[in-house]
Amino acid sequence: MSRAFQFLVQAREKLYTSGILPTRRLNHPVISVGNLTVGGNGKTPIVIALARAFREKGFRPVILSRGYGRTSRSVLLAGSNWEEAGDEPLLMKRRLGNVPVVVGTDRYEAGLFAESRDLGNVFILDDGFQHRRLYRDVDLVAIDPIEWSAGETLLPRGRWREPKSALRRAHAACVQDSESAAIEPLPIPTFAVRYQIEGLYSADTLVSSESLQGLAVVAFAGIAKPERFFRTLKSMGIHPVKSVVFRDHHHYSRRDIEKLGGDLLITTEKDAVRLAEVTDRSYGYVRISANIANFERLMSLIMGRLLKS
Repeated sequence: MSRAFQFLVQAREKLYTSGILPTRRLNHPVISVGNLTVGGNGKTPIVIALARAFREKGFRPVILSRGYGRTSRSVLLAGSNWEEAGDEPLLMKRRLGNVPVVVGTDRYEAGLFAESRDLGNVFILDDGFQHRRLYRDVDLVAIDPIEWSAGETLLPRGRWREPKSALRRAHAACVQDSESAAIEPLPIPTFAVRYQIEGLYSADTLVSSESLQGLAVVAFAGIAKPERFFRTLKSMGIHPVKSVVFRDHHHYSRRDIEKLGGDLLITTEKDAVRLAEVTDRSYGYVRISANIANFERLMSLIMGRLLKS
């Protein structure tokens, strides 16, 4: 099956490279943040960091996202309903405040939606490396060095959407700073990313670790790589009495949460987005941000590309 998938990937690449399959342009520049594998490579914090940087430079950024796992099908502006927009778009909307997040399976149509409403003047495409229909001025690829070093078995047997060679389409790589794995030099500019813990929050309020003393903490996560979250808790000095894994983008029920037990629940920020209408129980979530080494150099690379377009 992986060989058949590889054949389809290569055929699709040739169709786009030859121009048989068209690439559409929007009126405003597009910066894509994507990856070569399925989920869990830290794209969302990078998208947030870029949106903040463009806002600080006087731009009006708009995020275009697929909205994986949402119940709606039309192009829409993310509001307050995660089931309608998807958990990651709503997370970005909450973190960024006045930055619009437009959700649509077809990101070109999402961009047209944003342009027709004059929502902004620069687009950041979330998880867009394989979305070839929309022209990108800049392609950034997020890389997990552990995954990179483990091989490149394509879907459906492995986690790879494309082979490593596809990285040459990108303009820069954002590689997770990891003490347990290192990768060989890449053929494109490379920037190390350290994912920093901003703290444990409850309803947007920072919670001190001292307040957890004597409580039976239960940790749970429904994300692509939950083991990373559980390691993060240990690094914060939080040692749950139980750690529970749900599938990625899991739709929690009241029963799911009640069955967890414990005195206090701790989860990821993405999971917390899905809990607001589900439970009255107290829960906290860990907020993570991306600290990109030489970030000004990365922004200079991006701005240079935009000036050439």
